[in-house]
Amino acid sequence: MSLLGKLFGGGKSSVATIDPQTAHDRVRKKELILIDVRTENEWQSGIAKGAHTITLGDSTLVDQVYGLTREDLSRPVAVICRSGARSSRAASQLAAAGFTDVSNVGGGMMAWNLHNLPTQMHRRR
Repeated sequence: MSLLGKLFGGGKSSVATIDPQTAHDRVRKKELILIDVRTENEWQSGIAKGAHTITLGDSTLVDQVYGLTREDLSRPVAVICRSGARSSRAASQLAAAGFTDVSNVGGGMMAWNLHNLPTQMHRRR
């Protein structure tokens, strides 16, 4: 991609898709930071076990993830929402901000729950 494309958002970001089981395994092993970008109301039905919660609309999303990675842009991060659409947008934002190992959880929480992966209740901050 050209320098102008990078500066003005041209071209595609390099965001991989990760399946829910792999995401769960990597979170459990502390190899991956998982971010749930759904709304606060959606979190009330439960979040993926080990996930951090930051809504897609939060203007500090990138800064908060930067803090969670301990300022390491190469640290693996995956993003999840209900179906994968919002998390894809969030993952693209993170990649555009310089994160180099960003994944979108394919199928979102719908697929996570379909695979009977563990969830936890959301704790308000």
